[in-house]
Amino acid sequence: MKRFLVSLVCVSFFSLLMPPSGQAATPVTRHTVMWSIPEAKKISAKVNQLANRQMKRVYLHVAVEGDRTRYRTFVETAHAAGIEVYFLFGQPRWITNEGTALRPNVEDPLAWITLYQSETIQHPDGISVDLEPYALPEWTTDQSAVIASYQRILTAFHERATIEGLPLQLFLPFWFHTVTDASGRPVSEWAIDLADEVTLMSYRTVYGGGNGLSGVTLIDTLYAASHQRHLSYALEFTELPETPSITFYGKTRQALNQLVNQTMNSPIPPRAIVYHDFDAYQAFMQSTK
Repeated sequence: MKRFLVSLVCVSFFSLLMPPSGQAATPVTRHTVMWSIPEAKKISAKVNQLANRQMKRVYLHVAVEGDRTRYRTFVETAHAAGIEVYFLFGQPRWITNEGTALRPNVEDPLAWITLYQSETIQHPDGISVDLEPYALPEWTTDQSAVIASYQRILTAFHERATIEGLPLQLFLPFWFHTVTDASGRPVSEWAIDLADEVTLMSYRTVYGGGNGLSGVTLIDTLYAASHQRHLSYALEFTELPETPSITFYGKTRQALNQLVNQTMNSPIPPRAIVYHDFDAYQAFMQSTK
């Protein structure tokens, strides 16, 4: 109840400071996600599209069984265009695939990073992890065990990223401040402290109100700001028939611009806006004016 009352007060306070809807456009750092790597002959065209949409960074999903040479080509081409590349790893099954009671069995992705780094000078700019433990069936039957395994695997990724001299970025749901670990600490606080940067999967199309972007990100935003940590917000553009209110699919560019402008003019703006995913965002921009 105490946490709820604090949140309610914070939301009310921020509503007073919320920028007007007609606020002028403010520069925004744009990041995006790509869930598959293009064929080698299409990499240059895709990077050109990213550059044309003024993307500063792309989170490129890695298939650990895939051809590493294409990732080297992509990194080289993106860097030539001034675009950062973070390698994105995201298999929820890694969380519960325990090798021992003390350390998760994540040799495949960690070994992939090590091998890739040893083979080329075309290094990524960082490591990104999006595991989403709540997608596992065990989340409803033994949540505490899943959270413990989740923390161990993220710690393993952090150790590998540190060894490679790369920053670690995590994707988190906006509601992880309501979930606690074995010590009673909100998982979002633990993750924000662990990573160099966190992106909240906020997925909202309006800024104000308790269920708007400002409301759902508020607790983590205040924690990150008070601990000098970097926080970004993600917006959704894919078609979601069951939850159309959280995606910009089928909505107007005016609505997008309004949300982005309000967000960037807020008292504590995010470090970046992450457009999820790039193909959906590209289709949205091509279909709107």
